[in-house]
Amino acid sequence: MLDVKLCEECKVPELFNREIAWLDNGDIVQRTNQSARATFIECETIDPLIKNIGDIIGVSIEHLIINITARGSQLYNENALPDLVRQMIRSKQIDLVPIAQAVGMRGQLMGYGKHEWIDHRYENDQYDFSIQRITKPFSLPIMAGNYAGALAAAVGGEHAVIYEELTPGVYQFKSQWAKYHNELKKRMAIVPYKHVSAGLDLERCPICGAPMLLAEYQWQGNEGLIKHGDTGRRMALLGPQMMDPVFRALEDELGETIPQIVVEGQRRFVETGFPFLDLEKSDEDLRLQLALRGLGNLQEFELSDKRMGLKLNNACLHLLLLGFMQGTFELTFDVKSDIDWSLSGEGELEFEVTAK
Repeated sequence: MLDVKLCEECKVPELFNREIAWLDNGDIVQRTNQSARATFIECETIDPLIKNIGDIIGVSIEHLIINITARGSQLYNENALPDLVRQMIRSKQIDLVPIAQAVGMRGQLMGYGKHEWIDHRYENDQYDFSIQRITKPFSLPIMAGNYAGALAAAVGGEHAVIYEELTPGVYQFKSQWAKYHNELKKRMAIVPYKHVSAGLDLERCPICGAPMLLAEYQWQGNEGLIKHGDTGRRMALLGPQMMDPVFRALEDELGETIPQIVVEGQRRFVETGFPFLDLEKSDEDLRLQLALRGLGNLQEFELSDKRMGLKLNNACLHLLLLGFMQGTFELTFDVKSDIDWSLSGEGELEFEVTAK
């Protein structure tokens, strides 16, 4: 059983709050590496989105998701594991298993599902492998990439991960050594985040300093789940480095229509009955909810049953957000719509949704 210490006031796990920091501009970063941005976001849309994109373009993108996520996960975990620990793992001065179990425990607190380390072989040859079982993974391909990246951070090299479903909702993931293509390595370049202050203040817990809005969520640590107390929506901590490079790689390979396809894929999922946020609440409420998720700093918002307009600074995961917002507009007013947007090099996102 996972023994998790919660804040007495807001009930947020202390380890979760120590992992990331909410800044004053609608951004979240890794505390140990503030050039690495993060998001706290609804995760039940991810695998349906990946499938929708594949259906639209006529080819699965799962292999790209796994490989590019592995690169982002490796960078994230390298900042979490001290150099000395990595050296001791690779020289076999310390056992890999407790480290792997600790990484799995951290993943459970981030909403990734229940992790169980099953078996491994580590002799630095072609027969090495590792196996873990995950119950209710938040995303199959991203979880596979996370696993590969965590292994790369710990033991070095590059790793392939395959998975199979053992029983409903329970999956076995198995790793082995691999080599990425040079072109794929180029695509996996990660752009470091640079903070720009903006004076956006989320109300903080007086004890642990986490945003008080997190008190609306429930951590089911033993199951690896984070859910909203009222809606039951599942959340997870994700890095834009794990998603945005995927979309850039797809655009490089398949053409300039990929951003529109990603937005459409997300809109289609929302259309099934998954509204993102209550658009008819106050602008300030929307601003705080976007900041809680680390999606950016809302500057302007206009809404009617004919049109929605929005301006957001420091935008990240903007294609997911666009699909979320367009789909929610359509559900709110029971209409079909068109969307136009622009994103500046400084991360300023402007978009307009108009009813047909």
